[in-house]
Amino acid sequence: MNRSGRQNKTAANGSAANTINADTFHRAEEAVGKLAEQYREWAQSDIEMLRDLLAKLKAGSADRDDIYDEIRAIVHDMRGQGSTFGYPLITRIARSISCTIKEGSGDDSIDALVQAHIDAMANIVDNNLGGDGGNGGAKAIEVLEAALERPLD
Repeated sequence: MNRSGRQNKTAANGSAANTINADTFHRAEEAVGKLAEQYREWAQSDIEMLRDLLAKLKAGSADRDDIYDEIRAIVHDMRGQGSTFGYPLITRIARSISCTIKEGSGDDSIDALVQAHIDAMANIVDNNLGGDGGNGGAKAIEVLEAALERPLD
């Protein structure tokens, strides 16, 4: 109680608020865990969409800027989801795709670099290389960096 005889809401509700927050946090962790089980399927679907977009680009059947806008939108989502669902290498590669497109805007030579990124992501997802990816993840990054002729980060 405070000086006026009213109960201090913070003190009275502090432990209840912590319990609610802890319960809410625990439920959120469980929900993310369940979604993480589906992440590989989502990532594989995104990778297929990226491959389809590159195929359209190579076939000349769509506007180059429109295709790269779609690619950027997909990798933006992948960048956010990768680390959330235990695939930080996907986040790194997706970030690099965005930078590669931005740096090479209008340059036809970036198509091969974007393809190298997509291949690296496919390798990571297909081989379930979560976390740091171990030796397989390191090799995927090494191959990508050789194609880029620069470090990924």
